[in-house]
Amino acid sequence: MNFIEFSENDLVHVNSIDYQHKKFVEILNKLFYSFNEKDKEKIITYLDELIEHLEIHFENEENLMKMYNYPGYISHKLEHDRIYKKILSTAEKNKSGELDLSVDDLNSLKRWFYNHLDLNDKKCGEYLAEKGIS
Repeated sequence: MNFIEFSENDLVHVNSIDYQHKKFVEILNKLFYSFNEKDKEKIITYLDELIEHLEIHFENEENLMKMYNYPGYISHKLEHDRIYKKILSTAEKNKSGELDLSVDDLNSLKRWFYNHLDLNDKKCGEYLAEKGIS
């Protein structure tokens, strides 16, 4: 059973964003499995993959918001910056051996994803759809 699932209900109906959200879920599941296996090397690998993916995803989403003058851009970007810094810090601490990834970290990422999706990304998706983006 997967740690996190992506369903039809999670679609924002902007193809690039939906694809990237599915990829986020896939990486988070791989991170979870690595955590359960206590495989520190894989944990670091998947944290790095998650960081790289979020850089691409956030840039894509933020560019779309700027291009179409999304009114919630600033708060949305601040939310991206906050979670990105948190994941970056977690990855750096794991690489240095200072901190092991915890189940609380994973649950926090899962909660953040669903909350961000429901409170921010779906509104953004609706706005972009009104602008003809799919």
